[in-house]
Amino acid sequence: MKCRNDFSDLPNRFPPRQAVSYSTFFLNVLTGRKSAAEARLFATDAGWQAFTRVRRRVPTRFRRVRVVRADFPTRESAEIVAMVENGPAHQAMTLTFRATRHGWRLDHCDLIHANGRPRRTHQR
Repeated sequence: MKCRNDFSDLPNRFPPRQAVSYSTFFLNVLTGRKSAAEARLFATDAGWQAFTRVRRRVPTRFRRVRVVRADFPTRESAEIVAMVENGPAHQAMTLTFRATRHGWRLDHCDLIHANGRPRRTHQR
């Protein structure tokens, strides 16, 4: 049996719109419309930990979420900026995806605060 180790065609097999679609899925987890257990399948370990931290820092359910911008700095990465809204409270969020052999996976996410920088989280 011959195993293939060359994954250079991955970005061609997984179009950028799939990363945007997955970001919408994660945003719908924040609104309570989708299951967090299902979302775990679309994240790396580091991405899931980051998403879990974000979920702990935000209200239980957002009323409205939307993708504002999607950039693809390389063929293997996608950076999504989203807006999460809960009544008068609005907050921006970043989601970073990378291409893996299984498709696009959330690799990192964080909230963007009013001063433009993510809030530091202190781990003890």
